[in-house]
Amino acid sequence: MHFFDCMQSINMESFLVADTQTDLFQVCPVVEAIITFNIGQVIHRIGDDFDRAYKCYKEALGITKHASASSSLDRVLIPILNNLGYLSYHRGNLNQAKETYTQAYHHAKEVHGPQHSHVASVLNCLGVLHYHSRDKYDNTQEAESSFVKAMKCFKEALSILESLGSDNDAARATIMNNCGRIHVQNDEFDTALSYYEDALRIRRDCLGMNSLDYAATCFNAGQSYHQKRELDRAQYLYKEFLRVALMKFGRSHRDVAVVLSGLAQIAQDKHQYDEALELYEESLSAGREALGDDHSEIAMLLNRMGNFHFERERLEDAFSCYRRGLAIEKKVLPYSHQNILVTLSNLGEICRQRQKWDEAAEIYAEYIGILRRKHGINDHADISNVLQTLGLVEYHRGNAPLALKYLEDSLSMRRRLVGNDHIDVSATLLNIADILSRRRNFPAALGLLSEALEIRESACGRNSREVAFVLYNIGLIHQQRGRHEAAILSFSDTLRIEKAVLGERHRDVAMTLFKLGEAHKAAANLDAALINFEESVSILKDQSDVTTGAISSRADQASIARALNEIGNIHRSRGDTASMMEALNEQVDYIDSWIECKQCCCK
Repeated sequence: MHFFDCMQSINMESFLVADTQTDLFQVCPVVEAIITFNIGQVIHRIGDDFDRAYKCYKEALGITKHASASSSLDRVLIPILNNLGYLSYHRGNLNQAKETYTQAYHHAKEVHGPQHSHVASVLNCLGVLHYHSRDKYDNTQEAESSFVKAMKCFKEALSILESLGSDNDAARATIMNNCGRIHVQNDEFDTALSYYEDALRIRRDCLGMNSLDYAATCFNAGQSYHQKRELDRAQYLYKEFLRVALMKFGRSHRDVAVVLSGLAQIAQDKHQYDEALELYEESLSAGREALGDDHSEIAMLLNRMGNFHFERERLEDAFSCYRRGLAIEKKVLPYSHQNILVTLSNLGEICRQRQKWDEAAEIYAEYIGILRRKHGINDHADISNVLQTLGLVEYHRGNAPLALKYLEDSLSMRRRLVGNDHIDVSATLLNIADILSRRRNFPAALGLLSEALEIRESACGRNSREVAFVLYNIGLIHQQRGRHEAAILSFSDTLRIEKAVLGERHRDVAMTLFKLGEAHKAAANLDAALINFEESVSILKDQSDVTTGAISSRADQASIARALNEIGNIHRSRGDTASMMEALNEQVDYIDSWIECKQCCCK
């Protein structure tokens, strides 16, 4: 639903009376053209038969071309061209529509002068055509140029109407609404709202609060306020649109379904989840009654409901909604449509989170099959991304060789697409290194991590969280190989960066302190190890729930228990029985809490 105020037909009524000074032979073609044109309008407005109406308009145009020149014929020509352009637009022929409206614009200026409402009307239509032309361009610069041309037409039309006075306020509001749409596309929501609010005021005063034009601007302005997170104002405007739409259309209408979905999103954003779910279900019901079960907009509504359930961590419900949406999309959309790819990605992610690796592999295989049919043999970022995901899924399925193949294919493609020094290349290097290290191919894994470290230091800076992550993984490999001093250096560098970037008391700092303590203990640096373990426990205890004082994460409870166990072991090795028992008793408390929390989560 666009609510873009598009073409307005120029009324023929002002052209029905021929110039009394024109002789009969000049009047007859004018009358014939008017009658033929009016037949086309009747067909268009009552029968909605665009092809027959278009034929009548073309016939009327032919009559004017073969008649003797007269001022009456010139005036008749403007609405004929205007309506031919209108039908060309609705038939999807934007270039022909532009050409026809451009002729109408020049004729209107010649007949009425540059400051006339008909000139403004045609300019508005040309602006709309330029706006919609941006979908035809793959080049971003050309698409932006079409917006510039559209805005130029709209502003020129506004200037004309403002000079003509208040009699043209309703037409001004139409063009203001269109200007708002341009700014929305550029994410300029404040500027868009300045136009929408003026249009809203004019339409309320001129047309009343029960007019569809008023309602359309309510919806457009509501969307912009929604984008700005001004939820109360957005909600009010959506409800205003809904009030008028229910009055004009009844509940079984696609626009009602769309605005109910918007209201559901606002309720979701406000954490009013029961109300949100009720509105989503109302939206789906209205959409199905209006459009039937197999329509792309029904799939869109199902996907929004899926997003809602996903946010609420109701993965089964989310998966069901996405599945139903995908079934519709496959029926009504081209096989390579972006909506299908997004839905497959959502389904795959849910399978990953639920650790249903076989189903995830099947979904991502379908995803990449569509991408390869779409892009052929060409490298593409989407293909490399899915190859990487497939690699991780196959590893979890226990198929390490196939996982490595997918990841290496992704790596090669990314190197070709973005070069060897791109951050995305480092991500794939890390994934391959992880699998190699788990298979105890430590030299190869270290080589890949070293390359990833160099890329990230160059791209993100030496003291970045991204660099710390690679250093941590290098430390793990040194630790696994028994190279304790090298592990201590890597973990120490990681700790320095994390404290600077994340703060002294961050959970990641606690995890690194624990690994550093392990490395010091293995190197027989017991004093340093004890300091590391105790600091790790202290930080993790800070991660408690502010209301109950309980440790909020099962993972944190387990980590504290492990660190306390290490502390107890160090005291035992030193013969400090009292300190050992204190640490081990506290460890038991955390193990009990961890078990209790795990049992509650499993119910």
